[in-house]
Amino acid sequence: MEKVDTWEKKVVAYRRLFHKYPEPGWLTFFATIFIAEHLDKAGFKVYVGREILKDEKRMDPSTEEETVLWEQRAVKLAAEQGISEEKVAAWMTRMDHRTGIVAILDTKREGKTKAFRFDVDALTVAESMDADRAPVKEQFVSQYPGVSHACGHDGHMALGLTFAEYVAEQYSKKKQTIENVLNPEAERKIQNKIPAELCGRYIFIFQPAEEGVRGAFAFRHQWNFGKIDELYCCHIGFAPEDTFVAGAKGFLATSKFDVIFTGKSAHAGLAPERGRNALLAAAKATMDMQAFPRPERGITRLNVGKLEAGEARNTIPAHAKMIVETRGETGELNTYMKEQALICVEHAAKAYGVTYEVQFQGESVSAASDEILSQKVLAVAKQNGDFSDYMLTKDFGASDDGAVFMDMVKQQGGKAVYMLFGTKIKGLHHEAVFDFDESVLGKGFEVYKRIYQM
Repeated sequence: MEKVDTWEKKVVAYRRLFHKYPEPGWLTFFATIFIAEHLDKAGFKVYVGREILKDEKRMDPSTEEETVLWEQRAVKLAAEQGISEEKVAAWMTRMDHRTGIVAILDTKREGKTKAFRFDVDALTVAESMDADRAPVKEQFVSQYPGVSHACGHDGHMALGLTFAEYVAEQYSKKKQTIENVLNPEAERKIQNKIPAELCGRYIFIFQPAEEGVRGAFAFRHQWNFGKIDELYCCHIGFAPEDTFVAGAKGFLATSKFDVIFTGKSAHAGLAPERGRNALLAAAKATMDMQAFPRPERGITRLNVGKLEAGEARNTIPAHAKMIVETRGETGELNTYMKEQALICVEHAAKAYGVTYEVQFQGESVSAASDEILSQKVLAVAKQNGDFSDYMLTKDFGASDDGAVFMDMVKQQGGKAVYMLFGTKIKGLHHEAVFDFDESVLGKGFEVYKRIYQM
């Protein structure tokens, strides 16, 4: 296979770099600079940060202090990776405190628009330093305390960047071959015989803030992708070991929101009746959310993940905050769970005479891979035979805001698939010990190569 060893070494090297320097949420400044610089050199038209996210419609944005800290880290690290000071400064200016990339290779010939989406953010999970873990033994463990790639996004980033560079290289070679033997008039006469790889557009989306499903909605509503004929998403894991799944289904729609209760403080011993207890309102809302009737059919979920309240032992709590998520097998089921949860909040606030504010922090929809495109992907993936087993589809069983892009493409009349690369993993996703067998990166890259030629 052409240059397979070189490409496999490259994807592993990229993965280890991204793993060593993880960035959470909207703070993926180094990843944006590094990937954008490589894609720019490869010949893509690259858009970054504020060029994509033109206004403030981001859910759960980072604080100014967090942004400054991670920008400083990114500038230093990019220089250490050999990117010139001038280039780094230019990318920082173009980003304008926003992260994420859309890169386009336009052949200027009529054909399909194929889009490839990769998530790029890490988790605020402290990585395990167990000596038997590969990142520890091979010295690419996270250098940022409390942040790690505990979900495999480092592998997704590496796959996306390597595959994009491969597409650019192949296009350049084949384009030159065509141009060497054809003049423009001759090319027009055999337009229908030109290889599909030399026609249409290739769009690469490197999306931050997937964790908490915060990023895709901002991209969808603030950037005009145009008509996308085929969209390809992926995830490492979520499938049996060494199994390739061509098109996952069963993505749960989800809503993430915070509720802030505001009451009135008072002396807890002298005059408690003068207070309005925000803590009790939040506690009542939490308990009531566990008691309202669930639909008889379909998967639904509700979780209050965090509850903060109170100021002092001897003071009626005037402030409380609860962090909530709902999920549903369909958008309708998720909407039901969200609406019922908010009714519980309203009733609890009235019961204790407090006010409340709801802040939505994340959103995703239900989705399923297109069956026809999944069958095509399955057929080409089997040609290489890298995986031990192959499946057409499988329930994802969780939420991913890649579903937002899938829904967007479907609404436009296009087709979308979400591939799963099953491999041996250590721990489970989002756990401190999580890691995956890096051999899956080469296997995944071969699948993408086949899709490029499809």
